[in-house]
Amino acid sequence: MTAIYLQRTVHEGLWSRRLALFFLQLLVLTVLLHRFGSLATPAAINLLAVSIGGLVLAILVAVFALIRIWFGGQQGASQAFAGIAIALIGLAGPLWYLSHAIWLPRLTDIETTPRQPMQFKQLAAMRPADANRVQDPDAAAAEEQERAYPDIRPMELERSATEVFDMVYEAVKRLGWTIVLSEPPGEAGPGRIEATTRTLLMGFTNDALVRVTGDDTRAFIDVRSVSRYGQHDLGANADRIRSLFAEVKSALEKGEKTGLEQAEPASKAVTKPGVRTPKKPRGKRNRRLPAPEGRQPLLSPD
Repeated sequence: MTAIYLQRTVHEGLWSRRLALFFLQLLVLTVLLHRFGSLATPAAINLLAVSIGGLVLAILVAVFALIRIWFGGQQGASQAFAGIAIALIGLAGPLWYLSHAIWLPRLTDIETTPRQPMQFKQLAAMRPADANRVQDPDAAAAEEQERAYPDIRPMELERSATEVFDMVYEAVKRLGWTIVLSEPPGEAGPGRIEATTRTLLMGFTNDALVRVTGDDTRAFIDVRSVSRYGQHDLGANADRIRSLFAEVKSALEKGEKTGLEQAEPASKAVTKPGVRTPKKPRGKRNRRLPAPEGRQPLLSPD
């Protein structure tokens, strides 16, 4: 007679794979509904937290299944490894941003002059009621920003404030920001642009304020970027300011003309008044002058 040995299967491995698939689908669906649908940002943040927690739970269940298989010799290891692999795929993005949350300060408001904060005019009233309140950073927050982002400072250009404002306006449009307020510099005050931006992946909405000050020979660009939701911007606001400055520098390096320069007429050749350029008579050969005394005439092919 042939002996038949039956090996039991650890069902925790199967449940690990099922949990990983379910919460990965929930994560992807949340991103799509918030980016392209009408899912509110607070609900999307809660669903993201639930999805991340479910993926971590799937890994823990898979590890428990592997421990039982190691000591008991049951089957089901392939299901457990599949659950771990699927969960890690879903956690790749959150783990990347987790490093930013660890190393960067917990800030949601970044600007080039944190000790002299700029004030929003129109966007302050357009922010949703459940969004973060726009508050001026205190001394501690300003010190944290200066220590974490030492490169976030006002940008200085040796051009008139009007030209720089036109250049910044074009840069904001190229970046795809939605402009809600545009005030050129003049007697009423400095130039001001208020715009909203959306993150590439999740589509989170943020508010940005750009101010241009200066005179006819020199101008300064100040920027303030504020997140509407969350307790940590993960460095996104600083990156947004860097992107704007990089776009302005790129326009300068390419030699692009501002709107005022394009509107100027082409410069004409300037001639002195009362001075006419002599014209050579046509159809007449120049007569050869006699050589002065004591000097031989120059040789000529004639």
